[in-house]
Amino acid sequence: MYSNSAKDKLILADSLFAQKKYTQSFELYSEIQNSDHKASASMLLKMAFIKEGLGDYTQALYYLNLYYLQTYNQRALKKMENLADRHQLLGYNYDDVEFFLNLYHQYQIQIDLVVVSLVVLFFSIMLYQKRNNRMQSSFPGMVYVTLLLVLLLINNFARESSLAIVTASDVYLMKGPSSGADVVDVVSQGHRVEVLGKEDIWVKILWNGREAFIKSFDLKPVQLSSGF
Repeated sequence: MYSNSAKDKLILADSLFAQKKYTQSFELYSEIQNSDHKASASMLLKMAFIKEGLGDYTQALYYLNLYYLQTYNQRALKKMENLADRHQLLGYNYDDVEFFLNLYHQYQIQIDLVVVSLVVLFFSIMLYQKRNNRMQSSFPGMVYVTLLLVLLLINNFARESSLAIVTASDVYLMKGPSSGADVVDVVSQGHRVEVLGKEDIWVKILWNGREAFIKSFDLKPVQLSSGF
């Protein structure tokens, strides 16, 4: 929950936004986000709207990403994809696999509970049949093993990727975590990349299917809590 001070700021910021005083309202929204480390979905959407209106597509995409993390709203995905297409940015493709992963993340607790409940149910059926010497069918065992595999897969391969947005222009991507390493590419701001790890000031990322290293201060992590 917001503190009383943050609530007052939010009311004022929303009032300024309604009056189309976007710069002033954004300053207050930013103060709330930085001080309370919390932001509502509606606030993030307004911040994205303001930044897009000001021509700062990188920050607009950043706030749209945060908005999506809170809501899993598919319209936000399409908005990011369209905005990225206009500026020829990579890392925002949306396909059927992404759709099903997003659906799982949105209902992860419910899906996991259903699968676990089915695992327990079929395990109980197997125990009952074994104790009563009624193992006439292998169907419960097959279903049980299948459900265990499904549970294993969704919890190991359906995890959300750690993403970040490039926030500087003419950024050098290096082959190794060193300024003396070979250059993989030179990229502009706004691209979204998958984060694979961190070594000192260097962040290991996936770029066009290849591993590369970028300095941490040239990236902004896409997560509700700030910092790598």
